[in-house]
Amino acid sequence: MRTDTMKKSAEDLLRMDPERFRDRLPFTLEEIQQFGIGKILGEYPDFLANLLKRLKEMDAAKLLSKVAGVSDRLTDLLWEGVAFRAPQSKGMTAVLQKAERDLHVNIEASDSPFQNHFIVEKGKITGRSGLLHFKDEDFRFMGPTAVLIELLIGDLPMGLGNLQLQTAGHSGWGSRIGPVLREISKLLKGD
Repeated sequence: MRTDTMKKSAEDLLRMDPERFRDRLPFTLEEIQQFGIGKILGEYPDFLANLLKRLKEMDAAKLLSKVAGVSDRLTDLLWEGVAFRAPQSKGMTAVLQKAERDLHVNIEASDSPFQNHFIVEKGKITGRSGLLHFKDEDFRFMGPTAVLIELLIGDLPMGLGNLQLQTAGHSGWGSRIGPVLREISKLLKGD
């Protein structure tokens, strides 16, 4: 498939009515996986943020719960995209280089199978679907799917005032994870 054709397919997905979007999402994610998320992000840098926003608008928890396997495919693409774009971002590179310790962070939805994690080690960030074993995690974000999407795209302020977002882990990790999350949201938005 050509880049312009794949970009059009991705753009078309985001404009579909909710029923067609739900039906088409697994196939488009599979096409993107085969084509390469890096190629898509080269042409459409904010695709992942726009996709997450569209999911949130359409009741992401319900959609991810109904369509088998789409949550894992989505989060695998999301973290593949972040890992692809991270070395190209001066901000993310600086944050990763300044990390005093490795970070192991789980993200777990309370209302859908949206479960994923990211790891910062040796100046790199990786992530994928599924949760790290609780003994291996340093920090965990939990909450409704929509709230976790807002967290990832930078639309959710972190802090004690946000009662929908729950955390587990030592509070000292917040100062280490916050800068990484800010850079993740910038990468997802194509900044």
